[in-house]
Amino acid sequence: MHYDPNYKGQIFYNSSNAIGIDEVLGLLKQELSAQPLKTKMPKTKTIKIIQYSLLGLIVLCLLITAFVWIFTKSLAYTVVIFIVSAVYVVGIMAIIAAIAISIARKACSDPVDAVCIGYSISGNSDSSRYGSRISRSPVFQYQYHGYNFTAFDGLYDNFSQMPMMATTTKILVNPSDPEDLVWNFKRNRERFLILAGIFGIVLCTAMMYVVHNDDNFMNSVIPARAAAVEAQKQKEAAMAGSESVAGAEGFSEGETGPRFADDGRIILDDQYIRSEVWAAFPDKEYIIKARKVTELEVADDQSFYVLHFEEDPDFVDAEWFFGQEELTDEVKNAKPGDEFYYTQIPEIGASKLFSTKEYVLPE
Repeated sequence: MHYDPNYKGQIFYNSSNAIGIDEVLGLLKQELSAQPLKTKMPKTKTIKIIQYSLLGLIVLCLLITAFVWIFTKSLAYTVVIFIVSAVYVVGIMAIIAAIAISIARKACSDPVDAVCIGYSISGNSDSSRYGSRISRSPVFQYQYHGYNFTAFDGLYDNFSQMPMMATTTKILVNPSDPEDLVWNFKRNRERFLILAGIFGIVLCTAMMYVVHNDDNFMNSVIPARAAAVEAQKQKEAAMAGSESVAGAEGFSEGETGPRFADDGRIILDDQYIRSEVWAAFPDKEYIIKARKVTELEVADDQSFYVLHFEEDPDFVDAEWFFGQEELTDEVKNAKPGDEFYYTQIPEIGASKLFSTKEYVLPE
């Protein structure tokens, strides 16, 4: 990038020595006093890619956090998602920066001898007395195809060994844009950035896996999920360990076998109900009716579904919970007005649900 000492925010230091805080403050004072007379320093293509990508990822991180809060109303879970998303942003940005730097390096292919005339600086102090270091970007003067250029790469660094003032350094320039240069081409920082980015992404993915598979944590931070799980446990206990079924799966045929209607559906007559459904409760009275769905409720993580039915005084409850192992396409696609056959022993609250596509009540 073309170097101009009159760019705003451009602080030039023409010494290889460490910079003390007093010198930095003096340079900043000079810079601030001359700001109205200066023009804004342009950004390199690499910096633009990094900044725009970072802005987009930050916005995405905030949107994800907002949606999590809206749908869960859990502060603890929202904080976890925000932290994980922020680390994801850092990991992805490291990879994007590595790619941008690699593209810039490949564009610079012609070697040129250049003289370091000073440094564009950023930070506070690189004196060991203050325990910190500034970032520098060396400024070079060189000739290319008979023309003189003064340029720097615009990437500030405090890890690389800087070329000394007034020394000649081999740099690489872009044939299409001779002010586009690479000076520390022997240092492969892209590999470190990619490894750091992959490590951050893998770490966050592992954290999310652990969090979502920790039922105690998820139930503690999302009360609605805990309530649904507890309700399901109570229902299973009331059913005395009998398996919940939606559809034909799970029912064994009786000794005489079920009766079938003309359309092939199993007839839910008294013999079938007594021998196949409530065989464990031979002396209990049961009820069976077609009940209409009023609402389908789905957990945010789709770990369970809940069918809500029209209220009926003959039945103890008006909803049915489905875990992933019990879920059928008919349940997933249920909508208000759909019917299921619902049988229940009111005395003990045990109940079972049947698909109207697989079963029919006797005429």
